[in-house]
Amino acid sequence: MASPKTGRLARLADRPTRNSSMERYLIPFIAIFLAHPLAAQSPHTVTLVPWEKTVTLPAEAAPNFRISLGTTATGWVEAIHVDAGSPVKKGDLLAEIRAPELVAARDARDAEARAAKQLVEQAKAVVESAEAFARAAGSEFARLRELAGTGTVTNKARDEAEARFESAKAKVGEATAGIASAEAGALAAAARATEAEAALAYTRIEAPYDGLVVQRRAELGDFLGSPGKGAELFVLEQTDPLRVKLYVPEHAAALTRSGQEVILQLGGRQFPAKLARVSGSLDPVTRTVLAEVDLAGSGLLPGTFGSATMTLVKLEAAALVPSNCVKTSSDGSRHVLVGNGEGEKKVPVTVHAVEGLNSVITGELVAGQTLLP
Repeated sequence: MASPKTGRLARLADRPTRNSSMERYLIPFIAIFLAHPLAAQSPHTVTLVPWEKTVTLPAEAAPNFRISLGTTATGWVEAIHVDAGSPVKKGDLLAEIRAPELVAARDARDAEARAAKQLVEQAKAVVESAEAFARAAGSEFARLRELAGTGTVTNKARDEAEARFESAKAKVGEATAGIASAEAGALAAAARATEAEAALAYTRIEAPYDGLVVQRRAELGDFLGSPGKGAELFVLEQTDPLRVKLYVPEHAAALTRSGQEVILQLGGRQFPAKLARVSGSLDPVTRTVLAEVDLAGSGLLPGTFGSATMTLVKLEAAALVPSNCVKTSSDGSRHVLVGNGEGEKKVPVTVHAVEGLNSVITGELVAGQTLLP
């Protein structure tokens, strides 16, 4: 017995020959349309299976930190203690610069600071002398005031003693102000001495952290004569941990987060790891998000290139259904129609991915249910 599709094609073939030319072109297309799964409009039985979406990206190992070490001091390279490939610890001395001008400036500022301290001591001595004179004048005034009350001395003598006492007190105030001025000068001189000492510290190049010297750009005896620009003497990298950089494309960026597990393939080895940080912003040129992994103890070299695989979505039970079974409501939500023997029921679903003609969905679905197209 011929199927309805076959019978339909047969009836088209039996039409009058006046349209035979057009039918020769239409019949193959009609046959293809009727054989298409979306045209068949057949129900679909729900099957729930685990499903995950992964992405594999290029990965590149970079140093955790990379800096150029140099100085703004003007002078000659007097000593070099490391070379390219030298491992260093934080605080290690890498090079020394001979800077006579800075040494002379430091010595001059130290001398000024010592002189300012001496002025403070002298001002204090003046205050002590003024205070002693004021005490003597005060005693004399008290004695003459008492005698003037008995008529032993004249009031004029008492008044002169009082004037000397007031003058002595004024000199104490002036001397005290001199101490304050001298101490302010001493503080300023000490600050200049500290500044000169700090400038001299630029003649000692020290490692800011544990790392590896990857370039030496200085030669013994080089003259460094550009204090405004500065001179680069070494390039230092911190190679443990390494900072593995991944560039996540836009379609996967929203599903990428810190702490996400990732499998690195670098240097012919595999490293399970987690994302340490995600920039959270798309690069306007590449349309990618930068994600980084801190990889410690790997022994890899900076610049090692490989790949990274991340699981973006992992579902314990998802249904793979024809996309024509998924409907969109007027509010933008998605749903499917489930046949229950008495009619149909609308079930809200979430679409996680589209794979060809099928969609990966989750919702209140039960294995064995029939979805209507």
